[in-house]
Amino acid sequence: MSESNINRRTFIAAAGATAAVAASGNLAYGQNANPGSNVEWRNRQKGMAYRRLGRTNLMVSEIVCGGLVVKDEPGGWEFLEAAIEKGINYIDAASNYRRGGSERGIANVINTHSKRDRVFVTTKTSQFLKTARSKPYAEIWESLNAREQGRVRAEMGARIQDQEIFKEYYLCNYGTWQITEAEKLIRDDVLEDWYGDRLSDDTRRGMKQGLIDELEKSLKNLGTDHVDILFAAHGATHAKHLECPEMLEAVDTLKRQGKMRFLGVSAHNDPAAIARAAADSEHYDMAMVAYNISNEEWVAPALEYAHGKDLGIVAMKVARAPHPDRGGQVDPLPGLVEKMHRLVPGNRHIAEKAYLWGLRNPHIAACISAMSSEAMINGNVAVTGQSPHAFVA
Repeated sequence: MSESNINRRTFIAAAGATAAVAASGNLAYGQNANPGSNVEWRNRQKGMAYRRLGRTNLMVSEIVCGGLVVKDEPGGWEFLEAAIEKGINYIDAASNYRRGGSERGIANVINTHSKRDRVFVTTKTSQFLKTARSKPYAEIWESLNAREQGRVRAEMGARIQDQEIFKEYYLCNYGTWQITEAEKLIRDDVLEDWYGDRLSDDTRRGMKQGLIDELEKSLKNLGTDHVDILFAAHGATHAKHLECPEMLEAVDTLKRQGKMRFLGVSAHNDPAAIARAAADSEHYDMAMVAYNISNEEWVAPALEYAHGKDLGIVAMKVARAPHPDRGGQVDPLPGLVEKMHRLVPGNRHIAEKAYLWGLRNPHIAACISAMSSEAMINGNVAVTGQSPHAFVA
């Protein structure tokens, strides 16, 4: 094994030592916030606030790094070091971010044993739902006649109406891809229910192997032999996406091989239903779901439910509701900017206000932010440690 790969036995021993040190360290606990002794710490830095990530028992910083902005080029990843110096200890990636370039950029900050031990590393097998699972159903779709396709479209419409995922402020406005992505996944669900018996055993084994191969490639990109959390279903739209047999079989294989530790799910669409489903599932340890001032009416009760089941929650898209920041391509929905300033008065940047608002919720562990500069890191880190639900080093 190369120097850039952390040995799993070394990792387990180091994790135990880290937990023992943490148990004897000094922390300023928030009100009713003692995490107990059975937690795992990394990169605990003075002044940073941490929360327990549910069933994982990982103590994560209140602000964590989103990997979409990371690049494998000079100037494209060095800001991660600044984040780590501030006490951030969780870096998120995905196989499709910059076609693997994000993962290769992250590799620069975890390329030795000691560096890898500083942070929890996560990635997402982005192509499972979009390709490995979807391609066979796309072939079935093409084989249907016009009448059969019409019946499928009608069923899609009925399911979308029943699920109510396209309510404007629940959907929010992250980009036009939201609707097309949801419609494709729902079409695959209908085809699976109606025509799934057309898939051969070899095809289903191919779905499973597709996920395994995708994570193998991500591990190579990252320069590590395991991830702490794998989001096998990246962008789930319905609860059934959490229970795909081929996906869960692949996860079981990867866990037995030591290539992943915990299972998560991410959801932009219908995040309330996905959080509840993950909480009720025996397979999931945490979820990363969209939560913001646009969808709080639907999502906040689901987060409370998930917290009661000890499901870890990382909140994403927290700042995207009042601050889409897409070069003018996406505008905030009416009233959200004014609502944000009303909820969090003062002169902070509107994105920082959003994270401060999000961290008031005791049912989440962290907010994820796509920080691409030291100035953004400093601004976002400044909102941490202001909740009685955190542990300040």
